[in-house]
Amino acid sequence: MADVTPNLLARDARFGPLARLSERLGDIDPGGLLVYLVDAAKPALLPLLAEQFHIDGDEGWLLTQSEQQRRDLIKQSIELHRHKGTPWALREVFRILGVTVELEEWWQRQPPAAPYTFELTAWANDNLLPGQALLNPDLYRRLRRMVELAKPARSTYRFKLGARFNGRLGLASAAQARALIRRSAEAAPMRLAPLQPLALSSAAQIYSVVHVTMEASL
Repeated sequence: MADVTPNLLARDARFGPLARLSERLGDIDPGGLLVYLVDAAKPALLPLLAEQFHIDGDEGWLLTQSEQQRRDLIKQSIELHRHKGTPWALREVFRILGVTVELEEWWQRQPPAAPYTFELTAWANDNLLPGQALLNPDLYRRLRRMVELAKPARSTYRFKLGARFNGRLGLASAAQARALIRRSAEAAPMRLAPLQPLALSSAAQIYSVVHVTMEASL
């Protein structure tokens, strides 16, 4: 690297060491300083960013399952707080966690329900709490707490938690038949010889949907 230190400073004993120190700045990795580039931030910094942007705890952080979900939650934190109390905020935080929701507000029901009420059904397609059953009281409490932190303060709601599986069931069957012919009309017993074997087979695929729900009204 060329020495670009002005001669006047290079001859000064005080500025020579300072110039050499400044050259070392190029060897410093700035990644630890650019923490708000969330996609590039080191994984160890993500919990600190979650706390700073106030999406830690029951606001979604404890239910994230992957590093990508944590980064997505941090990146959406400002919009989630900006739109807190709206249907969009409720749907968005569940979307980040990979949970499908069905939201029905009071005026969408027939006949309309009590004003400022809504019904929310969450379908957990994956195990959000490893080591526990897919549907368990702890998951129900955490999701309900997340709803309470994101919903309009004036609203009351009915919350249901269920599991939905879209899988395939395969059924198959096989049969073999033989065609027989009697060579005479005599009543005497005789051995029947098959003319040829016939092979029959069938197959079917059935898609099954299993719903298991937990619910409470608040």
